[in-house]
Amino acid sequence: MKKKIIIVIGMLLLFYNCHFVSKEVYPRYMDFPEVRTLSLAKAISCDSVYLRYPYRVEIKDSLAVILDLHPDSCFLHAFTYPEWRYITSFGRRGEGPEEVLSAERVRICSPDSVWVLDSNRRQITRWRISASSSNVERAEEILLDERLIRTLDFCKTDEGFLVTDYTGNYRYHVLDAHGQIKESIGSIPTERSMDDSGKTALAQAWRSFVDYNPKNGVLAMVTQLGEVIEIFNLKTGEYQVCYGPEGEPVFSTLASEAMPKGIKGFNDVVVSDSCVYAIFDGTPFNDRINSLQSGRKLPTGGNNIYVFGLDGYPLKKMSTECSAFGLEFISGYIYTVGNDKDIPLYSYKCP
Repeated sequence: MKKKIIIVIGMLLLFYNCHFVSKEVYPRYMDFPEVRTLSLAKAISCDSVYLRYPYRVEIKDSLAVILDLHPDSCFLHAFTYPEWRYITSFGRRGEGPEEVLSAERVRICSPDSVWVLDSNRRQITRWRISASSSNVERAEEILLDERLIRTLDFCKTDEGFLVTDYTGNYRYHVLDAHGQIKESIGSIPTERSMDDSGKTALAQAWRSFVDYNPKNGVLAMVTQLGEVIEIFNLKTGEYQVCYGPEGEPVFSTLASEAMPKGIKGFNDVVVSDSCVYAIFDGTPFNDRINSLQSGRKLPTGGNNIYVFGLDGYPLKKMSTECSAFGLEFISGYIYTVGNDKDIPLYSYKCP
């Protein structure tokens, strides 16, 4: 009996090694050259709207939009910038023809071109917002290519869109103005060897947030699990991957689904003209489970803002007073949004 058990264990280890082998391929960073605390946070009042789960903040020129992930009524709320005067709310939650089932990301090109991703409807909608009249109009609907699997993040380009891939075959897709796939780019930069049967789970574990800066052509991707940043330069064709101390996403597989283990990774990313900003959480999933069981409350967002060069290498680590989900950088100021405090929106002067 004991001999049979040893043989079975040996066979399982052999199977594991054949299907899930790890080997260091990509460069690592272990720390940051500069570490500091961002103090003197300025709280920005949003009393004119009720935010249940403030998740994203987007600013462009004189317009700002806050995205509420789980609203009672509207997903999106528009303000003037930098005054933060309330303009209007839009994207009413519901199943009607002019309503929104979900809102995962908002991108602002101009007041006439505010784009919102509704993954449940598999579409991106364009809205027009008038600050002077407080009017909002749903101007356009783009139905996404049916080959895409539940797109959860996107960027706007002059020609169309960039969206993340969840098939496990690519890293992202280039879409035309009609939401159809023009080109599929890259592959998951895992150091583990897995067969095709594990692609779906691998893609789920490597879910990433993205941002694109058309001025420098840099597309940045950061993993929601683990600690990996990828830099695609769409102008030069260069590509860079950097693993942090926590490495790539850790997960187990159950019925082809990825079950998160290890740590909660990045919450958001912004590409400026000179560097990349990302909110990092780093909380082990076991700690979150234990906190729920014990009634101890942990921050829901991340308290660290990592700054990388446009080549993906670490420059600076900044801790914040308030945990956050969403991040924005404009005119030398960092804006964060989260739901751990009564006031969801804060600004910091970037050193």
